Amino acid sequence: MLRYVLKRLLLIVPVLFGVSLAVFAMLHLAPGGPAAVLLGPLQNEQIVQEVRKQLGLTKPFYAQYWLWVSSAAQGDLGSSWTVQQGTPVVTLIKERLLLTLELALLAQLLAVLIGIPAGIIGAVRQNKPADHLSRVGALAGISIPNFWLGVVLIMVFGVYIGVDWGTGGWVSPFDDPIANLQNLFLPVVALGTARAAIIQRMTRSEMLETLNQDYVRTARAMGIGEREVVLKDATKNALIPVVTVIGIGIGGLLNGAVLTETVFNLPGLGRLFITAIARRDFQVIRALVLFIACVFVFANLTVDILYAYLNPKIREEGGS
Repeated sequence: MLRYVLKRLLLIVPVLFGVSLAVFAMLHLAPGGPAAVLLGPLQNEQIVQEVRKQLGLTKPFYAQYWLWVSSAAQGDLGSSWTVQQGTPVVTLIKERLLLTLELALLAQLLAVLIGIPAGIIGAVRQNKPADHLSRVGALAGISIPNFWLGVVLIMVFGVYIGVDWGTGGWVSPFDDPIANLQNLFLPVVALGTARAAIIQRMTRSEMLETLNQDYVRTARAMGIGEREVVLKDATKNALIPVVTVIGIGIGGLLNGAVLTETVFNLPGLGRLFITAIARRDFQVIRALVLFIACVFVFANLTVDILYAYLNPKIREEGGS
């Protein structure tokens, strides 16, 4: 297992290098470069050149990249240009990370609590009313955009019902845990619905395949109860691929938080990302894209390790 983990850790290095290079390069592809885009319609050549000198954009591309990536490796992602001028980007991320992380984890927890039981029930009662209901719910969850669902939830709870926490906002869990959960309830529902649908469909598919395996038929023939066969034998093996979906879903939820936080007026990383784009703050944009990419990479690493733990064949093949 240790050999397998070390091999996966080594594979992260070229991935992170490629991601950082792509992130840095894409922002330099804009016509006129970052300085011209930053200045907008008020630019002229003289001002552009002055801004380029101030931001260190006159150096060769490789020198700029090396300076940025070496600083990022030490935890220095530069300072904001326009969002909060002069404020370190790391500070901006730290101030908003707790909210986004809490939102993503609660949404994933909700998705797991809904998706896995619904998938198991749908597989066990295949082509029965419970299965049809779960499949319709999954189709609706995947089809409805989370930002539209968020608007509907605000209209229902904030406007028609009139609850205080129905229109968004955020309270730190360290200040008031109850108010914190109340304010996050609707965003979590809006963000977790689509993930629950994906988990439900994957769980149902894997359970149907597992329930038709020979060892399940043998267990039934030996007189083992249906509940024990489903919960102990079939579910354990069927959930191995679902772990992949759940792990990778954390990174996907960070992306989904961009629109959800905007709809519910939450001061998280998603809203910071939108603000940085609107104000053309390349330092913040670059840092956030790199941060989200790193979350994806390490989420995949965690899934690989957990997958190998659950399935010995994988770590034997991967570690060789």
